[in-house]
Amino acid sequence: MKGKVYRKTSILIILLFTTIVMLGCQAPPVEEKCPTPDGSKITVSRGTITTGGMVITGAPGAVLPGATVTITDSEGDTVVTTADQDGGFTIVEADLPEDFDHSIGNELSITQKATGCTESDDVDVAIGA
Repeated sequence: MKGKVYRKTSILIILLFTTIVMLGCQAPPVEEKCPTPDGSKITVSRGTITTGGMVITGAPGAVLPGATVTITDSEGDTVVTTADQDGGFTIVEADLPEDFDHSIGNELSITQKATGCTESDDVDVAIGA
């Protein structure tokens, strides 16, 4: 009889320990999407001789500070930059791939990715004069 009591007690202790361990284990947190870049703070200009060509500018707060910003033209050519500590960025002609679309009115797709979140939805910004 004593053997059965010890065995049942042992099983209960093992079950209790297993339950405590299982409750303490949690799935890794799921990263949320980064916020969509603020298109109202992003300008795209074909530029002038003075500026040396196309200039893409994100004013402070356009994206998250330190975010990786990806800009894609309508043909799939991309350029990547890193936002500054204020969430701004600037890309000039010399940073762009040779085949990057410069056509006025065409749109560029802009996303961001930062620590703690996955790539954002894109925002489209038209190329201005």
